[in-house]
This record gives sequence, C-alpha cells and structure tokens, in this order.
Amino acid sequence: MLNDTFTRKVFTKQPEITFRDRKLYPYTKGYWIAQPLLIGIPYRYYYSRFQVNGWENVPTDKPVIFAINHRNAFMDSLAFVNTKSTQVWQLARGDAFNNKLLGNLFYFFHMLPLWRERDGVDTREMNQPTFNACADLLANNAMIGIYPEGNCINEEHIRPLKKGICRIAFLAEERYDFELDVHIIPVGINYTGAEKFKKWQLVNFGQPILLKKYSEQYKANPALAINQLKDEIERGMKTVSTHVEHGPLHYDIVELAAFHARESIITSGKPYEPITRFDAIKSITPILEHNNKNNHEAFKNIVADYHAYKTQRDTLGFRENTFDKARQSNLSMIFMTLYFIFLLPVFLFGLIINYIPYRIPQLYAEKKLKQQIFWSSAKYVLGFWYSLFII
Repeated sequence: MLNDTFTRKVFTKQPEITFRDRKLYPYTKGYWIAQPLLIGIPYRYYYSRFQVNGWENVPTDKPVIFAINHRNAFMDSLAFVNTKSTQVWQLARGDAFNNKLLGNLFYFFHMLPLWRERDGVDTREMNQPTFNACADLLANNAMIGIYPEGNCINEEHIRPLKKGICRIAFLAEERYDFELDVHIIPVGINYTGAEKFKKWQLVNFGQPILLKKYSEQYKANPALAINQLKDEIERGMKTVSTHVEHGPLHYDIVELAAFHARESIITSGKPYEPITRFDAIKSITPILEHNNKNNHEAFKNIVADYHAYKTQRDTLGFRENTFDKARQSNLSMIFMTLYFIFLLPVFLFGLIINYIPYRIPQLYAEKKLKQQIFWSSAKYVLGFWYSLFII
C-alpha cells in the first residue's frame, strides 16, 4: 500500500550522496513506481497472511536504523519493500554486487554492499565507503536496514549480534556532532513456514532505541558504549521475534509453543492471525523452557505424547484445523460439501493454469538448492518472472 508520508518525500528535491562511482538519493521516483507493481501486488499473494505490527513505533521525521532478524534470505528484504511504501536502504553481501547487471538492480532497489572477512577482502577498506554512505543517508532522515546477526539461518532464535550496526550508528552521529537523533528499531520477521508458499508472515516493529542516550558514554569509552548498545539491540530483537534458547529439545519447544498457541487462541475466541499467534507463542515459550530445564524427564514425556499425536495425525492425512469445533457441526459439513461441489470447476481451471508457475519453481528450489533458506526466494522470483512472461 502507498503511504502519503513517503510519497511526499519522493516528490521533494533529494540530496545527492556520493558513493564510489555513483550518486545515491534517499528516495527515488523509479523505486516508488516499481514498488507496488513488482513487489507490493505479487508479494501479497505469495503469503496467505501478511501483517505489520508496531509501525507506530517508527518515526518518519528521524533517521532510522532497522535491526532485523534474518531467517529467510531475500524474502526478509522484500518484507520491507512491501511495508508502508518505505524505501529502506538495506545492506547485502558484497560479492552479490560483482555481477554488473545484478549490482545495478540492487542499487535501484536501495541496497548497498557489505563485505565479509570470508569474502577474502580487506573489509575495513571495502566497507568504509558503505559506512560513510549510510551516515550521509541517515543525516537526510533516510532509513537503513541491517541484519546484525551477520548470517541467515531459519530458526526461532536470535543469534549473537555483530557490532557493525553499532559502529554505523555511532559513525553517523560522530560525523554530525551527535545531533542526528538516530533511532534504532528492532524488527522481528516471523513466519509460520519460512521456506513454504502460502504461509503467514508478521513484520513486528519494536520500541525505538535512542542513540543519544549513549552519546556521553561513547565519547568517554567507545568500546563500552558499543557493547552496551549491542546488548540492548539484542534484547529488543528477542522481544519482537519468536526466540527459543538453544539446548535439549529446542525444536520440540518450538513446535509445542506453536501447537499450544493455536489451541489457546481458538479456545479463547480471539481471531487467529499472525500477531495473536506471535503473542501466544511468546507467552507459552518461557513456561516450556522452564519445565524443560527444571522437570526435564516429565517434559520429555510430554514431547513423546505430542510426537505420537503428530504421527497419527499425519498418517491419517489430517490437518490441525480438521479438529476445530466449528468444522464439526452438521451445518458446517453440509456447507463445505456444497462449496466443494459447486466450485470444483473453478478449482480445476485454476489448477491447470497455475500448475506450471507454481510447480516448476517448487521443484527447482527443493531439488537444486541444498539450503532451505533460499527455497522461498527462488519460488517467489521464478514464479513471478514466469507469470510476467506468460502475461
């Protein structure tokens, strides 16, 4: 959806920022035009539910750095392209810019290169122009998106953060005499099935962390200020993300939390949607972790019972919602029977024309890509471009 605040920014005169051999602008008309057509519309169809929560925590008149968890490769970036018409400058792995065509495309969609030690380059020398550009963008009230975990792993867990996000924030303030008032917003991008099609996605914005409260401490002891800011960002990211500590039965706790969340929401009569699911998982997770730690043998029995139930459910070909009370009434079953009979021709037509753009990307991703974190990105991009070609 287009946002009036950012639309006005697009059509105002933009400052010119030098980056290597090109000019950058905080907001661009080309991005604004392409955003709803290439991302906004198709992205909403990839996920069955897409929800944004906490956007009121994001100031539109201040420089903002988003500290984002990283679970689903390219799809995490697209989530921001699809949120409130923002034009967020995101940092991406530097080697992806080696291809000139792709590099130009990345710059168009407001991405800047960030090099890693494993890329075999002098990271200090290669990354300094990017850090300088980020500082200049922030000085013009732009938005920067950074993945401070440093790598992409699909897990319900916030990994220890790298310090780069803190250094960029302090560099910007230092270059402008600590007058920018940089806001760091923790962001949790949460999925019900990150590598799958037609699942849920929640983009969850947390409370802002104000850099100015660290200004005096940074002037006195930069290393201490950076470490304390990093710890606060990590705590904030854990608040807006589903987070289960690593340890025995980690994945079982993740599954049990989701299972309990669904049941508790439906029983309470609340709407079952991404944010209520997230809140319910955050509520039950500490209880499950406590029982796993302090009553481990008893908790193992609960896990065993859950696995037995899940095995039987899958063997019978049932879904979790098969057992919802709302589906068990005679009226509901009659309605669903008539619904399937009358809409069968529509279903068959849709199956035929959508099978190729759906099935081919799915087969390619799951057969050719060893890392599941890239499955969703490949399915989205291949399906989208196939559809454009057919149209």
